[in-house]
Amino acid sequence: MRPNRYSEYASYIVMAYNSDLSANYEAFIRHKEVLAFLNQIVSKTGDTFLHNGTIYKKKITSNDARKLLDGFFSNRCTDVCQLKLVANQLKIRI
Repeated sequence: MRPNRYSEYASYIVMAYNSDLSANYEAFIRHKEVLAFLNQIVSKTGDTFLHNGTIYKKKITSNDARKLLDGFFSNRCTDVCQLKLVANQLKIRI
């Protein structure tokens, strides 16, 4: 099967195996929450933004968030340390 025909979960599993992340369904659900958070970081230009009714200060730049998102779309995680930093901000353990 071609990678562009993978489901979201299958794409996550491929990326997780390539990046030493947990490769189970619970981790996939947490990953989707972090993706929504990263999209918020990318879409806002200031240092703070609102996500699910809570105001957060950006711990990574919008460009770094964009690089992480671009990596996810190609089934790889470019920087696990930055991903963990963002997840910890949401109190999500990856």
